[in-house]
Amino acid sequence: MNISGLYDTHCHLNDNRFIDIDMTSNEIVFEAKRSGVKYINNIGYDVKSSKTAIFQANLSPNVFAVVGIHPSQIHLYSEQAFQIIEELANSNKVVGIGEIGLDFFETNKYEKEQIQGFKKQIEIAQKLDLPVVVHLRDATKHFRVYEIAYKIFKEKRVKKGVIHAYRGPLEWALKFIELGFYISFDAAITHEIELEQVVKNISLNKLLVETNSPFLPPTPYKKGLSYPKYLPLIVKHIAKIKKVSDSIVAENTKNNAERLFLRSY
Repeated sequence: MNISGLYDTHCHLNDNRFIDIDMTSNEIVFEAKRSGVKYINNIGYDVKSSKTAIFQANLSPNVFAVVGIHPSQIHLYSEQAFQIIEELANSNKVVGIGEIGLDFFETNKYEKEQIQGFKKQIEIAQKLDLPVVVHLRDATKHFRVYEIAYKIFKEKRVKKGVIHAYRGPLEWALKFIELGFYISFDAAITHEIELEQVVKNISLNKLLVETNSPFLPPTPYKKGLSYPKYLPLIVKHIAKIKKVSDSIVAENTKNNAERLFLRSY
C-alpha cells in the first residue's frame, strides 16, 4: 500500500549537490509528491542558503523555508548576519529558525562562537514565535553538546522545536521531550541498529521524520544522493520497529509536524 500525506521536516533543496546534477527544486518536489510526500521544509544553513530556501519555497505551495546559520558556519559571520536572518524570518513562507545548534564533531575550536550564535538565533525564534530546528553533533559516543544545549534550552525557556537527525541515546531524547521538543529521525534509522531502541521507546506523538536530503540516503540507496521521495522508506522502517502500520506513523508524524510548523497555515 502506498503511503500519502507525508511531511519531510528537513531537507536541503538549496544544496549545491542538486545544482551539480542539474536538478531543480521543482523537479525534486514533483518526484516527492508522486511518492506520497505532501509537505517539505527547505532548511537554510547560512545567509545565502536561507535566502534560496525562501525563494524555492515560494515556487511551491507545499514547500516551506527554515532560515538560520549552521554551527559549523557561525564563526564566519558578523552581528549583521543575525539581523539579516531575523529579517528573512519575517517572510511569509518561513516556519522556523534553523538549522542552528552545536557541532563539536571535528573540533570545539569555535565553541564560544557556536554557543553565542546558538543563543542569538534562539532569541530570534522566540521574538517571532517560531520553532527552532536544532543540529547537535559531538565526537563519537560523546554527548557534551547535549548537556550544553539542554542548559541553554532551560536558561532560555525554549519549549518549541525539534532535535533533527537524532543520533543520541534514549536518555537524552527523553530529556529534550520533557522540555517540549520533538525528536526527528532521518535515514540513519535504516542502518544504525542502536537507534532502533530509541525509536521504539519514544511516543509517536513526539516523533518527526526527515530525509536530510541530499545527505545520508537510506538503505538500499547509500551510494547516491538522498531525496525527499525516499521518505516513505524511513516511515516504513519506523513502523516496522514500532510494530504499527505505515499509515499510523505517516499520520502521526504529519500531524506532529503540522502542529510544530504550520499553526498559522
